[in-house]
Amino acid sequence: MAPNLRLPLLVFFITSVVSAFAQKQSLYVEPKQNNNKGISPYNYDNTIYVEGKTYIYDYIIVKGKDTLKYAITSDPDGSKSWKYVPALRKDSNTVSYLGIKTLGKIGPIMMDKPDYNQTEIFLYHYSPNLKPLETELTGVIENKVNVWLHPFRFHALEILQLSPFPYAKIPYHLGQTYYWNLNIGKQWPEFKAFNWKGNLNLKCKYVVRGKEILTLPFGTVQVIKIEGTAKTEAGSSNLTSYFSEQFGFVKLIYSNLDGSSIVFILREIK
Repeated sequence: MAPNLRLPLLVFFITSVVSAFAQKQSLYVEPKQNNNKGISPYNYDNTIYVEGKTYIYDYIIVKGKDTLKYAITSDPDGSKSWKYVPALRKDSNTVSYLGIKTLGKIGPIMMDKPDYNQTEIFLYHYSPNLKPLETELTGVIENKVNVWLHPFRFHALEILQLSPFPYAKIPYHLGQTYYWNLNIGKQWPEFKAFNWKGNLNLKCKYVVRGKEILTLPFGTVQVIKIEGTAKTEAGSSNLTSYFSEQFGFVKLIYSNLDGSSIVFILREIK
């Protein structure tokens, strides 16, 4: 088991803007569509990540021979501590499920950075009864060309920052290959999941392997299987994504730089 890590009690958000450089690598961002209703200017062409839907996932973390989840406790000084727990544990501090919910209105990121060019989303870390124990605020790009999603990156899921981000091209074809890079830079002090020296760059390659039928808790779904690899100065990580044009990323299998595996499976849509 890893030691408890103490983090500030706050809603965490990522303020990165997808650059022109990223678009040249084929990640497409649709034109901004302003309105006078306070609606996010990048939500107009979304069909998956839309206001009013919450996608709820089960997950496991595999470290060595242990199959785990994690638990959060709030401390008197306002910080939060976390620790790994057995995957079958179900007390009120255990993060049993994860959720993605879209903001319909312009949210805190875009208010702070008007040039932010993504749909804002909440990433929830839920207790067994779906009470949010932690919330991240970040973004997704969804349009008729591609869907690209920031991963969960809080607490026990921090390591996913160093793996390929979920990324699907639409329409797809067998063997289709595309790329996306991210400059992580030098290690920042608050990052505890993995250590590296010097600058770290994720050089991601994605290959479409074809169609499959998955049986999920709510039914069978036709998906596209996509294999992603991120090569870095500190080693390689991998992501196998199963993407549905109706439900988005329904299954994600990460193999991370620290040797762990993390699996997400969509269990319901509310």
